[in-house]
Amino acid sequence: MRLGTMKNREIELKLSLPDGGEGLRPAALRRLLGASKPAQVQELETTYFDTPDSWLKRHGMALRIRRNGRQRIQTLKVPGDAVDGLQSFVEFETEIKVARPQIDAVADAKLRRRFEKERIFDKVRPLFTTRFERAGWLIKRGESEIEVAFDRGEISARAARLPIGEIELELKAGEPVDLFHCAERLVEDVPARLGLATKAARGYALIEGAQAVPVRAVPMELPRKGRAGDAFAILVRNCLDQLRANEAAIAQSEDDEAIHQFRVAIRRFRAGIGAFRELIDDGAHAGMSIDLRWLQRQFGPARDLDVLIADTLVPMQIRLRGQKPIAALLETAESARTEARRQAHLALENPRYAVMLLQIYRQLLTDSWRGQGTDAADGLNMPVRDFADAWLSRAHKRLVRLGGEHAALSEVDLHRLRLLGKKMRYGAQAFASLYPSKRTEKYLLHLGDIQDHLGSLNDAVVGRHLLVDLIGRLERAGALSQQEIGQLEGIVLGWQSHRIAQDLGGFQETWEAFRMQKKFWRDN
Repeated sequence: MRLGTMKNREIELKLSLPDGGEGLRPAALRRLLGASKPAQVQELETTYFDTPDSWLKRHGMALRIRRNGRQRIQTLKVPGDAVDGLQSFVEFETEIKVARPQIDAVADAKLRRRFEKERIFDKVRPLFTTRFERAGWLIKRGESEIEVAFDRGEISARAARLPIGEIELELKAGEPVDLFHCAERLVEDVPARLGLATKAARGYALIEGAQAVPVRAVPMELPRKGRAGDAFAILVRNCLDQLRANEAAIAQSEDDEAIHQFRVAIRRFRAGIGAFRELIDDGAHAGMSIDLRWLQRQFGPARDLDVLIADTLVPMQIRLRGQKPIAALLETAESARTEARRQAHLALENPRYAVMLLQIYRQLLTDSWRGQGTDAADGLNMPVRDFADAWLSRAHKRLVRLGGEHAALSEVDLHRLRLLGKKMRYGAQAFASLYPSKRTEKYLLHLGDIQDHLGSLNDAVVGRHLLVDLIGRLERAGALSQQEIGQLEGIVLGWQSHRIAQDLGGFQETWEAFRMQKKFWRDN
């Protein structure tokens, strides 16, 4: 008989505090929450358990024993149904008398049989411990009850330590949307990020010494008999997943590839908003577009400087060894890149980013992003294959119309052609799962060739703006004479002009190969 056993659905939202919560006091948080009563304060110590081969972790579960005074509470967390932006678990919670996990405390016969078959509770051992002070309140938002917990402390495993500073909002009764409204108000006043990793996940990373790595987009899978509105929601979730998957690597090491993948996610998101524009509510469209443009500006300089250094300045230095102006320019560019990577990192800690994520997740939850009116309703309910056919046809025609005159195009028009090709590529990738893979992949391959040929032109245009700033820094520092500055400008522009000529030289053949490709969609 399992007395005191409790099973419940845990839906929570976590706000991470970059400074570990040192700058925030419970009394100040109470005022921001509008809580009527003082906080309930607890000193909590929790030990997490798993098997030597991490069986529980591999199955998305977490097993812990929390000690509060003399009381011990065993909790098993099992993944629940996904809710956008929220952490969702089924919890099995029971008071126990001993310090070792007890299988009888799991109030689910099917799970117990599974654990018995694998002998999990015979194998589990303590892995890491969390110790923190929790200040808690129960508040009302709308018709919902929300438990707010402000945790400060640390995770420890052997000699390793990791600080804890976070605010958890758990829905006790009511609607998940009220969690978002509460969090949105908080992050306007509290410097917090939307948390992603649980304490258990961070504990595992600590004991494994794991470093966050860059993450590419997961290929989208659209239901062939789905609707256009559903496809847009899938695309938004996919882009958000890629954004959030790269946050940790940027925060830990300002990794250049993670910054690149983050930018890719932004561009894919913006291209998706453009493709589905007529189906999106005007207010939602304006909010997403403005915030994503801001975010792209924060991440742009770091990637642009990466390209300038790797594709222009380093090859120049190798070819022209001993040139003092080039060495000085490269050193200045590397210093500017460090600043730009820091700018990208700080954007993740900007409340505007947290609010943007919360608002988009809330719009996905409530469908408030969907446009109103007959035309929008018809478009949202259109079979996704019909919508994709129509969009791909329009985008392809615009690209071919402009590209057909490429020999006479100015730099500005060639840049526009590159952007049209990129939007076409992102759209084709988004809809690819609806079509035969071989023809789609071949079309995308030729689109990629166009991008490669026109990429150096874009890099040169962007690089010129960067060089004006970098050379200005050298002049202000007095690092080079005016003669050396003039020599440097000439070398760089000559190098870039040669590269542009090389890349554009083979563009005609690449363009014709693309023109010969059969469309993989039904062209109306």
